[in-house]
Amino acid sequence: MKFFLPLLLLFFLTEIAVAQLISWRDLIEGELPQPDERIYYGTAEHMFGELWLPEGDAHTSVILFHGGCWQKIYPGVEIMNHMANALKEAGFAVWNVEYSRMDRDGVGYPNTFRSAIFGSDYFNRVASDHGLRKDRVIVAGHSAGGHLATWLAARNNLPKESPLRMDIYGDIHEKLELHGIISLAGINDLQRYSNYGASSCGSETVKKLIDYENRGSDAYLDTSPVELLPLGVPFVEVSAAFDAPVPPFFGYHFANMARSAGDDVTHILLPEAGHFEMIAPWSEEWQQILNLFINLLD
Repeated sequence: MKFFLPLLLLFFLTEIAVAQLISWRDLIEGELPQPDERIYYGTAEHMFGELWLPEGDAHTSVILFHGGCWQKIYPGVEIMNHMANALKEAGFAVWNVEYSRMDRDGVGYPNTFRSAIFGSDYFNRVASDHGLRKDRVIVAGHSAGGHLATWLAARNNLPKESPLRMDIYGDIHEKLELHGIISLAGINDLQRYSNYGASSCGSETVKKLIDYENRGSDAYLDTSPVELLPLGVPFVEVSAAFDAPVPPFFGYHFANMARSAGDDVTHILLPEAGHFEMIAPWSEEWQQILNLFINLLD
């Protein structure tokens, strides 16, 4: 009995903590802050980014990718509006990118990856048109967006035979140089996530994303950041103790792999947070997240 009571207390405390966690609905309900401009980087409906400009000159540019299991059934760029606005108020210019997402039965490869490339690289033109910095660029993303952000930084190491290599476009495509990565609960080892932790996104989501049915195990080689190390720029992974969709051991594992590959890696654990506190500016954790952006390139 003396062992049962502490366990019961721990159970109830955990239930209370989880019950109070921020949900994705909290991030899109009510009146949302709005971007300064929506700019299309392609002809498809989803090929746009939203630009958030601070008062005065921006000290750093942020390329931002939202999460949502790479699927259309979840919110898009709007789920990052509060975060984008908070970064804007802190003096960052933010390019919040929408990208090709999967239908319930759709395949993400290669369109999800190519749209992420085109969307981020289009910031070269946006920055030139608006006088924004291209010498201080952080790419950041949350959850599935953390995967895309990390993957973009790792694309220098894509296999030569991969159709995701954009050098096939020659001089018409200008690659954006990235200087740092912040992965917020990023899904950066796709095979590990598919085998163990993909239930929140659906058991077959990762395999649909990379077209595993037609490509087999080789499909991970040009889509999973862990297969493309080293990243070559400073990398931060943020995990949360109460994160059900992306439990913190995924962050620990990838951070260790990147560190072993020679990368400059920081791993942060938020001990009282869930999956969404890290992108909610009203959370107790937000100042710590903001400081990561402020200090990453300094």
